[in-house]
Amino acid sequence: MDTARYTIGWIAPLPLELTAARAMFDDDYHDIPVGNYTYYGGKIREHYVVMAVQPRMGTDAASDLVARMRSAFQSLKCFLVVGIGGGVRGYGPHGATSQIVLGDVVVSVPMSKHGGVVRYDAGAWTGEGTLETKGHTNSPPSFLLHAVASLRSKHTMSPGTNISAFLEQMRNRLNTNEQVKFADQGSDNDWLFRDDFPHPPDSRDKSCDDVCDRGQSQSRQDRGEEAMRGLDAPRIHYGNIGSSNQLQISATKRNQCQKEHGVICFEMEGAGVIQTHPCLVIRGICDYADSHKNKKWQPYAAATAAAYAKELLYEIPASQVSLATGNINEYGKSINHEFLVN
Repeated sequence: MDTARYTIGWIAPLPLELTAARAMFDDDYHDIPVGNYTYYGGKIREHYVVMAVQPRMGTDAASDLVARMRSAFQSLKCFLVVGIGGGVRGYGPHGATSQIVLGDVVVSVPMSKHGGVVRYDAGAWTGEGTLETKGHTNSPPSFLLHAVASLRSKHTMSPGTNISAFLEQMRNRLNTNEQVKFADQGSDNDWLFRDDFPHPPDSRDKSCDDVCDRGQSQSRQDRGEEAMRGLDAPRIHYGNIGSSNQLQISATKRNQCQKEHGVICFEMEGAGVIQTHPCLVIRGICDYADSHKNKKWQPYAAATAAAYAKELLYEIPASQVSLATGNINEYGKSINHEFLVN
């Protein structure tokens, strides 16, 4: 077992996210037991990638896991946190709003005064009883941001993205009864409910199909051309991702974080990794970060995020990773003041 060859760490917070991730390997080297933990090794184009699933959710659990991986795999240069998240309904200036729909992908790219990940549950309580967010998280390393920018440009040109092909390959590697779960769930199953129409609090365990009035929602068609997608054709969005130990299910809080911090996606692990390790967060959108949680879209959202991550690794020469600056243990000790919140 050669642990020294692995240079990319891939965090899959949930088992279904690990399923999508492992199905993206070009070469699967299967289990790598180290101590009391099992990792999963393989190769994606030129890169040796080691994957791990979290034993529990949250930023603290993510921080613990990457510390364990760093100890077990001494040659790791960076981490990808890849999985599902909740998205805002849209962002951008009036008249040029970008719509986010279920199955789309959000990538943590620095925007405004933030480094791409915003820990919105950390700060100081004011006399008015509000939490004033302080500090920042580090931005992803330059070689990852360069690859994101390069891939973003390629997506605008012919032939465009390989995500659709990667999704088909992934599903072909799954058991037959699992393939439909990881398929595009289609526009007919994507409903955006009004901000003032919450899911019934006494029916959290029931689907919106059973207890929510569709008349209080918009379909993709209702939202206009910007919200329409072809089969297996997610759109990629770039910006700040909100990260917290708490599950975000409030439309009011979602809108507040978007207005104050430019957050366009919410998740529960990224801040626990990026503050002390070079990292990029990639999230497939499975719900709208409100009370109408949508498990139906979770497998497909995990798949689209994993497909983007694979395409990103195809964009990065292995030589760039091996030349990545410094010791991973030193990351986070120096502050990138460009993204400080005053």
